[in-house]
Amino acid sequence: MIQRIQTLYLLAAFILSLFLFTGPLSLITTEGNEIFLHHSGAVTRTGEDLGVKTWPLTVYFIVVSALLFFSVFSYRNRIRQMRISVFLMFFAAGMAGIIFYYIRYIKANFGGLENIFQWRIVVPPIILVLLYLAYKAIQRDELVVRAYDRIR
Repeated sequence: MIQRIQTLYLLAAFILSLFLFTGPLSLITTEGNEIFLHHSGAVTRTGEDLGVKTWPLTVYFIVVSALLFFSVFSYRNRIRQMRISVFLMFFAAGMAGIIFYYIRYIKANFGGLENIFQWRIVVPPIILVLLYLAYKAIQRDELVVRAYDRIR
């Protein structure tokens, strides 16, 4: 299982997806305050909840993490692994879109002046690249197995 490179790509993507739960995705400065966008909502520096519920973002993070974990351990079924990888590529792109939507929403509704992205904002594109690399490795592995079956 671990000796295949696609498992390492999927495992790295899974570990990166867990970092999305650890802290703020973005810092939005307003005239007298700073707003942090977390996966669970928007809060000010003092910890006051602004009432922006980002549960779709939390659901996206949970689904991506769970499917990546499932995909790591479904190494015996390469076709399923490829399908899950393609689905997760679209899901990771959607996740990045929802993150940027919430950033724009907070800036528009709370008078945001400046947006400072935190390092977690690059995780969805990195996950997307790792999923593409895993997909290509799984596909290459499947072609080798089919060629071997044809020879036999």
